[in-house]
Amino acid sequence: MRDKKTPAEKGVCIHCGASMKKWSTPDISFSDGLGFGAEALLVCFNDACPLYVNGWNSMFDRYGRVGSMRYWQHPADNDDGALPVAHKDAMRGDIIED
Repeated sequence: MRDKKTPAEKGVCIHCGASMKKWSTPDISFSDGLGFGAEALLVCFNDACPLYVNGWNSMFDRYGRVGSMRYWQHPADNDDGALPVAHKDAMRGDIIED
């Protein structure tokens, strides 16, 4: 994984190198009430991505929940992270095709 001081290449997953897809963020705010601060994020939907593949065991071992994670990037800055997903098809309905 990269050092957080080094910016990631936009639209490329740091975990697997796959091209990421534009994903429409939910209209609702959550957690801190601020939401994502963007209408869309870039998200890795590669099912062979190590973050996603290893996330199933990691989520269960750490939190006792079935789920995994997908890597995301904010399109306007260097903010990035992992979004939790409950199943393989989660979030796919909100992919924005260019």
